[in-house]
Amino acid sequence: MSNRSIYASAALMAAAALFAVGCSFTTTKSSSDSVDSDLSGRASQTWRSPDVSDAWKHLADDMARRGLNERKLEQFFKSSSLVYTSGPMETKLRELYGIFYRSELTKEIQEKLYQLGYDITIDGRAGSGTRGVVTRFQADNGLTQTGDISDATLASINKVMKTAKTRSLSSYSPPSAKKPSRTATYPQFTKAGVLPTILAHYRADRELFNAMSRKYNVPGEVAAAIMWVETGYGNYFGKHLAASQLASMAAAAYDFDVVAPAVSDLVRSDGGAKTWLKDTAVKRGGWAADELAALLSYSFQNGHDPTSFPGSIYGAIGYGQFMPSNVLKYGVDGSGDGKVDMFNKADAIYSIGNYLKAHGWTGGGMSEEARRAVIMKYNKSGVYVNTVLYVADWLAANK
Repeated sequence: MSNRSIYASAALMAAAALFAVGCSFTTTKSSSDSVDSDLSGRASQTWRSPDVSDAWKHLADDMARRGLNERKLEQFFKSSSLVYTSGPMETKLRELYGIFYRSELTKEIQEKLYQLGYDITIDGRAGSGTRGVVTRFQADNGLTQTGDISDATLASINKVMKTAKTRSLSSYSPPSAKKPSRTATYPQFTKAGVLPTILAHYRADRELFNAMSRKYNVPGEVAAAIMWVETGYGNYFGKHLAASQLASMAAAAYDFDVVAPAVSDLVRSDGGAKTWLKDTAVKRGGWAADELAALLSYSFQNGHDPTSFPGSIYGAIGYGQFMPSNVLKYGVDGSGDGKVDMFNKADAIYSIGNYLKAHGWTGGGMSEEARRAVIMKYNKSGVYVNTVLYVADWLAANK
């Protein structure tokens, strides 16, 4: 597997669950605090919506009302690099629709897939596990592999069941509750052949890590482990442009029509779904608008082109994959050049240290539970926490 696919797949494992509780892959909570803006362009009565794509008009007005520099806003929304895509909002709506809106349909699909012999948990929640089983069913029967929880999927299952040998639903036993594993890790980061590579990168920048550690009392090995798990130490910053992703999600909060065609099949299958989808788009789009405002504020303050940042599907950026609101809160100029740049190695290392200290890292002598609690605030995945601490401890023992 290439580095690009390794880090992308690791990110996807956690992104959906984190976003559902207001998170990105990087942080536990996105900020909706007011944004410190470039005061040379405080919102004024002279603001007029720029001649931009219809998808951006309401969003541009919102950003101006937040007090962001009007001249820079107009440049941003007119940039050819800012491209609307339904992808992030469509992905989120489909995920939440399956999990929360059509639980009865999901449960029926799960029950029938179990009867067809598939190993599946019957809980009415259309998470990645259920979608994976649906995809296997589709592959086994020569169907297009979408993983969708839909009436069309149920119809396909019913058709197969007419001639297939099935088992009784009464034989199903719910899986016993298990404590989260303290040993499971993402193997692409903990296998023997990769750890020496991580160590080589850590050693090359040891002075930076040591300086950060002296300032924040956070082990450099922990910051290095986070940087490796998040982006392969900068080998993979994400395949999307963060500004386009966030702006596209935010646009749907003001005008559902921009994303409606992408989820029209959900509306056709259930007429009552449109209201739920619109309400959900407003909530998720509002979060994205807050993050976009933070991204723009950060960019304007530090002289960056906001359209240039590569990022995750939901807008996390830099070595540590910070959401923009957390860049404003915890971003640090570690290089001393007068700017905060999350794609600058020194700035990223210091920012991670600052974040961990602010969230409870107190230095040496911390218990295992205390260490886990802090990393859990960076990312709520237990496997993520296991991986970061495994790599950090290995670096500390071999440095």
